[in-house]
Amino acid sequence: MSEKTLSRRDFLRGAAALGVMATGSALGISSASAEEIPSTYIPGTYSASAMGLGGDVTVTITVDETSILDVIVQADSETEGIGKAAAVQLAEQIKQRQSFEIDSVSGASITSQAVRQAVESCVAQAKGIDVALLQAATQTADTDAAADWLGEAPVIAESDVVETIGTEVLVIGAGTSGVFAACAAVEEGAKTILIEKMDEEFGGSGIRDTLAAIGSREQLEDGDNPDKFDVITELYRQSNGYGDQRLYKVWADNSGEAVDWYADRLTEAGLRFRHEVDSHKEAVRYPIFDVGHSLQMSDTLGEHGVTANVLKDYGKKLGLEIHYGTALVSLVKEDSKVTGIYAKNEKGYVRYNASKGVIVCTGGYSLNMDMLKALQPETVKMININYSYPGSQGDGIKACLWAGAVMDETHAGMLFDRGGIAPNQVGCETPGVLFWMGSQPFLKVDLEGNRFTNESGCYDHILHTAFKLPKMTYAMVWDANYIADMQRFDSHGCSRMFPHENGAESVWPLELNESAFMPMYRDQGIVVRADTIEELAEKLGLPVENFRKTVDRYNELYDLQKDEDFGKEPYRLSEMRTAPFEGVRMSGGYFICTLDGIHINTDMNAVDRDGNAIEGLYVAGDCSGGYFDTSYPNLLAGAAAGRSVTFGRLAGKNAARR
Repeated sequence: MSEKTLSRRDFLRGAAALGVMATGSALGISSASAEEIPSTYIPGTYSASAMGLGGDVTVTITVDETSILDVIVQADSETEGIGKAAAVQLAEQIKQRQSFEIDSVSGASITSQAVRQAVESCVAQAKGIDVALLQAATQTADTDAAADWLGEAPVIAESDVVETIGTEVLVIGAGTSGVFAACAAVEEGAKTILIEKMDEEFGGSGIRDTLAAIGSREQLEDGDNPDKFDVITELYRQSNGYGDQRLYKVWADNSGEAVDWYADRLTEAGLRFRHEVDSHKEAVRYPIFDVGHSLQMSDTLGEHGVTANVLKDYGKKLGLEIHYGTALVSLVKEDSKVTGIYAKNEKGYVRYNASKGVIVCTGGYSLNMDMLKALQPETVKMININYSYPGSQGDGIKACLWAGAVMDETHAGMLFDRGGIAPNQVGCETPGVLFWMGSQPFLKVDLEGNRFTNESGCYDHILHTAFKLPKMTYAMVWDANYIADMQRFDSHGCSRMFPHENGAESVWPLELNESAFMPMYRDQGIVVRADTIEELAEKLGLPVENFRKTVDRYNELYDLQKDEDFGKEPYRLSEMRTAPFEGVRMSGGYFICTLDGIHINTDMNAVDRDGNAIEGLYVAGDCSGGYFDTSYPNLLAGAAAGRSVTFGRLAGKNAARR
């Protein structure tokens, strides 16, 4: 294995022999005899820490020569009921698997990442490996491995297959698009199986909170149904023309029905799903359209998987089968048709034959660093915290490519400008915290204390602008009146912390921000507080005199009610006059998913290089392409998830009717 392609995990695997040799050396055993010793670990107890969501997560393992005997994960600073609960599950995973190879717990991906990093370091110590070498392996690892992210299609011998299962429609992945596809297929009367590689407790990733639609029942009742061609134009513009207007029109023509169907299922379960109506009294620089529909969070209190379980239960009553712990390996293609898949479960390889169609809904590749580094190196630089749903490894995309499909050649990721970092930190190679207020249009300055942009726009635009700033780092500041300012800012989509104009709840309520997160960030020193502008500059590491001039100019623009410097809407200007003053350094963003994928036609069929449909193969959700490019149009709230549910539902219907 060359040093050039050595990954962090390859290093640990390949260094097992090194650990044995180091052990032998420490015990006075010759190299020759050490090779004959079957031991893996140096017996003892080892600890390591990594940064979680709220602070350090510490893992302690106790080992004998060949096994991990005990695991303790301390996550006292993590979120109650989410990160702390995940710590218990992850400790059990490590012990059961005897490995640092653990799955992310849905809803607690940052905690999971911290546990994984810490246990890797523990294992390295237990093998007698210098942890500094492990860090070096991480930093030097990628170029060739990333370039070969696709690899060769696996070859499965029929003699290796332990079971063959027949169905009419097979749906792969129980996430946002998958459950819609499965329910649609079984409604049409097709024998349908839904497979999911995670277990039942975390099976699928849930359904995203906000879904975009046009022509829904509520939009029509509210008298607030955007013109579909205005919305299509905005999608097309924000995709730099790479988006397929035919797909946009399919979404616009069918999304209302998909959202109404979903709202009916949630109503039957006693949950509310509301159209979000915002004020249009103020002129905006960037167009917004009220396409978003959201689950009312007070109904679930953020509990994982509630809405997905509603649909899975609905589907099962109609005959849907769900097979958990079953991972896609490859598609089965006979002549030019996809007729099934090879999958793997705890028993071994399973062949599924699907007479009507296979629907791939496996999500994107936001947790596959080789794919990300090869396809979206700019996105990798901007990832501060990765909140991707577990399972986002690009499995479905790779399987489709092996079967002759093609993928977008331009790429996109969903990044929101909510990456808070410590006041002495620059850049986001070291993860920071999820700072939801980061999308608010408060004054933002570079490390020289200069304002550099119109702070009111799409979430990821400021991250792109920050590429040009020293260390890709900036600061956001506000004064004691920040809550009243945020209410006046009237932000759109998930950045909004106040109820919408029609009473629909915000996805992230102010009460949550103020009671849980802001006190935590202040205690951690992420958000700094000062009695004067000069003191605030010092605490944020900004040149005092220059920052003072910038603040004075910003106050002047507020008094004028006209942004002569960058053209921000007047109602989104604010003052910096009332102490205490606060601020935070920011770099990179909150990464949610990738948005590029397999080319599809308007029937949701994957297509080959000549644009011909691959019979029997349908693709929906984040693993499908032709829709986004470079940026995510967050001012169309729920644009990605709205596509996922609409196209998932259409794929299910089309496959069942084949």
